[in-house]
Amino acid sequence: MLVRHFFTTTTAHGGRAIRGLAFQTRGQQGRLWTRDRRQCSDVAHKADDGCGMRRIHHEAAATSTGVGKPPAPSPYLRTKCGDNAGEELEAQALDMDQPYPTRTDDGYHTLSFYSFFEMTEQTVGALRDRMQTEWGASNSSIISDKPKDTLGVVGRIYVCGEGINAQLSVPTQNTRALRQWIETDRTLRGRIPRFNWAIEHRKAFKALHVRARPLVASGAHVDMATLRHEPEYLDPDQWDHELQAMKEADSGTEHAPLVVDMRNSYEARIGRFEGAVCPDTDTFRDELDAVRSMSPDKKRPILMYCTGGIRCSVAGAVLRADGYETVKTLAGGVIAYGRHVRARPAGAAPSLFHGKNFTFDKRLGEPVTEHVLAECDQCGSPCDAFTNCANTSCNLLFIQCADCAEKHHRTCGSSLCIERASMTHEQLIANRMGPLWDYRSRIHPEKVFGRDWIARVEKLAAAAAAAAQSKQNGS
Repeated sequence: MLVRHFFTTTTAHGGRAIRGLAFQTRGQQGRLWTRDRRQCSDVAHKADDGCGMRRIHHEAAATSTGVGKPPAPSPYLRTKCGDNAGEELEAQALDMDQPYPTRTDDGYHTLSFYSFFEMTEQTVGALRDRMQTEWGASNSSIISDKPKDTLGVVGRIYVCGEGINAQLSVPTQNTRALRQWIETDRTLRGRIPRFNWAIEHRKAFKALHVRARPLVASGAHVDMATLRHEPEYLDPDQWDHELQAMKEADSGTEHAPLVVDMRNSYEARIGRFEGAVCPDTDTFRDELDAVRSMSPDKKRPILMYCTGGIRCSVAGAVLRADGYETVKTLAGGVIAYGRHVRARPAGAAPSLFHGKNFTFDKRLGEPVTEHVLAECDQCGSPCDAFTNCANTSCNLLFIQCADCAEKHHRTCGSSLCIERASMTHEQLIANRMGPLWDYRSRIHPEKVFGRDWIARVEKLAAAAAAAAQSKQNGS
């Protein structure tokens, strides 16, 4: 295994500090190179974060490609980091996310990242405030070579005592400046892996929201001691190899691997891997309970995948901490797999994921393959386009074809929702209405749509209107 490090060290060449790259076989000596790649000396280089050389970032690079290469060191767990925020950055550190994706329709690139590391409550609050102030889209004139100017970022970021989880859309000219900000920040430097670029790009969020809250809604506190029980990360080729091996083996054996979709049930409606079990679950806690129920034998291998990887990193750590012996996950989730599929040459093996990858943003999905696995919830025609009812009080999440969207004015079809969807903002304020559905009902249109569903909408609306009126009278 070759490990690449960016570092600063002092050499015997006149005591001059040299910044560059060290390539090494883990535990052995490697070569030191300067920024212009001239060889300087042989150096022994430790692989952990606590070494004397101050690491900006590391990544694993296999000596050979294809199936069978050893698992890479985790890109997501950072237990220590130096505070080198005042140092000048090398070009390699700023370019670590290349190659940048090139195709975008509106000048934004969408990306995600997450990392696990410890922070105090005070550090969490300070980091949240810095990102909200300096990343947010508070002006339209962005100067990308000044990292302290606002970066025009929109999206959703969660920070807590165990790390960070971010889904963002960034102006194309500021993607490099975003990495520069990260690598000069005293808290984040050296802790954020390569960006997980989306499969398709456009401005996927309206504004930037930075929240101090758990990284994943697990329903229980997951601490660093648990997160250190990481699953084994597989790249897309390794993942395909595992799934193909399962197809060729006897899946009825006692210890046959379990491939499980760790997303919510509605996400799997429009896209999923061949042979995967898609539990009928609505929350992360439900998904963990479902895995334990399906595989009480802790020796049974478990392979899991999710949208961008973080749910599986957490779930895999929880299961391994519970005693499950073999837990593997698709590194970077369906997002990374989708990019891999798009980059395959003509004639390559077909994708084992079929359909779309659901996304929690304005896109509500990005296609991996051309397969259409779902149907319109209103007319039953083949369709995989999720939407929310245009009446925000309803906000039902359902699949709607273009014909039904036009027919029902992008609503669920009730007369109430059609009427409210045509109201002005002032009219909606004057006729306030609370949510019509609870969370579980809102994401299960198959349970909402039915012979009496319009009557139920009208009844719920009347109750919500009465409650709003009562509250207004009381105030």
